[in-house]
Order: sequence, then C-alpha cells, then structure tokens
Amino acid sequence: MIEKKHFYSLDLFRGFCGYGVAICHLQAFIYKNATMEYLSLLFVELFFVLSGFVLYPQLIKVLNNKKNLIIFYKRRWIRTLPLYFVMLIIVSALTNELLSGDFFKYLFFVQKAYPNFISNDYYPVAWSLSIEELFYLIFPVLLLYFNKSNFIKNTIIVFFTLLILKFLFNNNFDSNFFRTGTMLRFDAILLGFLLRHFYYKLIKFNFSIVITFLVLSFLYYIFQNYIVTHQEENETKYIFILILQSLSVLLLILFTFLEPLIKTNLLKNFSLLISKQTYSIYLMHIILIYLLEKMDLTWLSINFIYILSLFLFSILIFNYIEKPLLSLRPKLK
Repeated sequence: MIEKKHFYSLDLFRGFCGYGVAICHLQAFIYKNATMEYLSLLFVELFFVLSGFVLYPQLIKVLNNKKNLIIFYKRRWIRTLPLYFVMLIIVSALTNELLSGDFFKYLFFVQKAYPNFISNDYYPVAWSLSIEELFYLIFPVLLLYFNKSNFIKNTIIVFFTLLILKFLFNNNFDSNFFRTGTMLRFDAILLGFLLRHFYYKLIKFNFSIVITFLVLSFLYYIFQNYIVTHQEENETKYIFILILQSLSVLLLILFTFLEPLIKTNLLKNFSLLISKQTYSIYLMHIILIYLLEKMDLTWLSINFIYILSLFLFSILIFNYIEKPLLSLRPKLK
C-alpha cells in the first residue's frame, strides 16, 4: 500500500500553489480584483488535495502500526504549529488584535467553527490551516478504527457521506462559510488521500484526464461571472466546490505527468527550493500585503517588492526556523 517514490513534480506543484495564492491575494486585497480572488480559491483547494496525497504514506504507516499515531501527531504539530504561532503574533500586532478575543480563536483554530464566530477576520488565510489541523487530529484515529481490511471502503463512505450532508444543509450557510467552515471541508483532504490510493489506476487514462481538465477549465471560465453573481444560491455554492475539487484532482495528476521532464539537478533543485518556501509564503504573505497597502507605489513597484520579499524572506524563514524544527521530528516506525 506504500510506494516510496518521491514526486519532484509535486514539489514544483506545491511551489506553484504557494506563489499562486500569494499573488492572487495581492491583486484581490489591494486592487480588489474579483477574478484573482476566485482564482485564489482554486490554489487553496489544490493545497488540500496535495496535502491528502502526500500524507497518504504516513497515514498508512499509522494504519500498519498504532504506535505511529503519536509520532504522526508530533511530526505534524512540529511542522505546522511553531511558525503559525509566530506569524499569528506578528499579524495580530500589526492589526492591533494581539490578545484580543479573535486572537485566541485563531490560536486554537476555532475561528471558523461556526458562522460569524469571529468579529474581525484579520488573518484570513488561517481558515485552511484550521481544516488541516482538524484532519490531522481526527482522520488517523478513524483509520485505526477502520482497520487494514476496509479502510478504503470506509474512507469512501465517509467522503460521500460528507458530500451528501453538505448538499442537504448548504442552505444553512453563506457561500463564504460553506467554503471555509472548519467542519465543512474535511472532504477536501480526504479526496487527496483517495487520489493517492487510486493514483496508478487513474493515470492510465491520461488522455481523458487532459480533455476533462480542459473542458472543466473552459466551463469555469465561461460561467465565472454567473458563479460570482449567484454565489449565494444553494446549487451554485455546492457545484462551485465540486468544480474546484475536480480541477484540483486533475491538475495534480497533470503535474505528475511532468515527472519524467524533471531529470536534471537544476530542475530538481528549483522544485525543492520553491517547495520549501511554500509554508512560510502562505503564512506570511498577508503581512506583506498589510504593509504594502499603506505605501503609495505603482502597481509594478508593489508587485516587484512583494514577489522579491516573498522569495527572500521565505528562504530565511525556512533555513533559520523551519529547518531546525524539522530536524527534531521523530521518524515513523
């Protein structure tokens, strides 16, 4: 059930998603570009599917050995929590929210526990991390309950049960919470987990995958204005998420088709470099946006400073904060 292949193409994919989210958010937050805002939603969705995909081997080790459960938690929390707490403190200080009620909701990942729970969504990118942390906490325990013989069947049942429940109750939530609510997006990472399990069967249909991706992308482009103007309609909310999830699965698979092309050390090193930058870019880019929106600069100047800052600061953060922490993580048995 576990193959040890490392996908350098997915390192490239991760970097592509990280810079994609950051650049889209700059255009959306400072220049109020609605198209870029909706494109950023796709990039975040890509992260969810990628997360489930790359965590699959670790979760299978938990399934094979219960002692790995605590090790899995330690690995995930060492990887995700320290840098998040640092960035949360910085963002909170910049927005005069340090030690406020909303600060503690972010601190404990409950800001999107139910609609309108937070007063000021001043760290808007943190919603996805709340979903990730919930997944890390709950799904490994479910796997152990499922056991080795039926874990995929039961995972599929859970996935479709969530889809059905979301369809039945989507009129209870507005479009924003339907997309970002912590308890509503568990299925997004499950999808990546299932994709990894069936990956080698699916890639046999490479031509169909390419055509389906092109058709879905074209349909999304055509109906984008309709989605924006009818975003609060129940059917639109639900179908929009399904489109994002479908595009995410197809695009991830398409990136893995690039694997044979990433043969040289130069391309491998570049892919690894931007992959290592991704987590810090995701967490810190909102800080740069808060600082840049106060400056009276041209569009070109802001974008140049922004991208250069993302690149340089993310390298420093990885080498001096993330890398030392990663070395402390225990290994799965």
